[in-house]
Amino acid sequence: MKRIGLRKILTVLLTLSMVLSLAACSGSNKSADTAADDTVYELKLAHVVRPTTPKGAAAEEFKRIIEEKSNGRIKVSIYPDSQMGTDQEINEQILSGALDMNTPLLATLTSFVSEFELFDLPYLFTSSEEAFNALNGEVGEKFNAALEEKGLIGLGYWTGGFKQITNSVRPVKNVADLSGLKIRVSQSPILVSQFRAINAGGISVPFSELYSALQTKAVDGQENPYANIASKKFYEVQKYMTISDHGFMGYAFIMNKNKFDSMPEDLQAMVKEAAKEATEWEWEKTAEKDVEYLQEIKDAGMVIDEFTDKEKAEFKEATKSAYDEFSKMEKGPELLEAVKKYVK
Repeated sequence: MKRIGLRKILTVLLTLSMVLSLAACSGSNKSADTAADDTVYELKLAHVVRPTTPKGAAAEEFKRIIEEKSNGRIKVSIYPDSQMGTDQEINEQILSGALDMNTPLLATLTSFVSEFELFDLPYLFTSSEEAFNALNGEVGEKFNAALEEKGLIGLGYWTGGFKQITNSVRPVKNVADLSGLKIRVSQSPILVSQFRAINAGGISVPFSELYSALQTKAVDGQENPYANIASKKFYEVQKYMTISDHGFMGYAFIMNKNKFDSMPEDLQAMVKEAAKEATEWEWEKTAEKDVEYLQEIKDAGMVIDEFTDKEKAEFKEATKSAYDEFSKMEKGPELLEAVKKYVK
């Protein structure tokens, strides 16, 4: 009887030990899950423009949306106005993991995906609607796939509007008037060759150094949308502006892929949703603010000319070598065909 009683006691103790062990494991898992749910992800977003521009304001709008959607599980720190360097330097820091997000000029991504030079072609798009549909449609999807191969996630494409030409030397009423001027362009091989084709310099200067370059006459002029001309007050050191709409200025909203992949799936979905909302907001805000920026430029006293359709056609013809150059790229013909689906 004693032996049987002892065996029963040992069995009960073993069973109790197993139950307690399972309970502990269950409690441990629950704690881990809870800890995971409580994790706060910080996203460091840097860009090169002022917070007052549509692009800068859209970065703040993204921060507001994602922090609200995630109930504080995602926090966004923003470093505007070239605090973290040029677009190229910020892009490199994103690849290294030192920063997480940027909204760089498309031309600055050519060092990763050379086909981004597509967007520097003159008169590629003739309206914001065409550009929006292409970038947020098949064309954008092709570039997102290319970015992912380089360790970046494409979250959307923003607009800076269409570029206008300013200079401090003379009125520019047609493409011939550009001859002999030193025009600053962003760091894009096709833009450089495009302006050199019309004997207009095509000199690369970082955006953060552009005002000084214009002020010291290191360059005669530059090309930028109304937002950048007004917010950087280029009209203080430039006398003439030509409304040419010769080039579309776009931005890519990018994120470090490893950082994105490290987040839970629900937060990944929230980031994409917030980015989509911020993207639509940015396009609308740019169109709205362009009216105000143009008025500011006029009020500053700049002498303004505007290209007619005939003069735009002459500009495109004079720089057609840029299209020939792009067509030689591996995916050049494919991308040009994709764009044709969206333009009239």
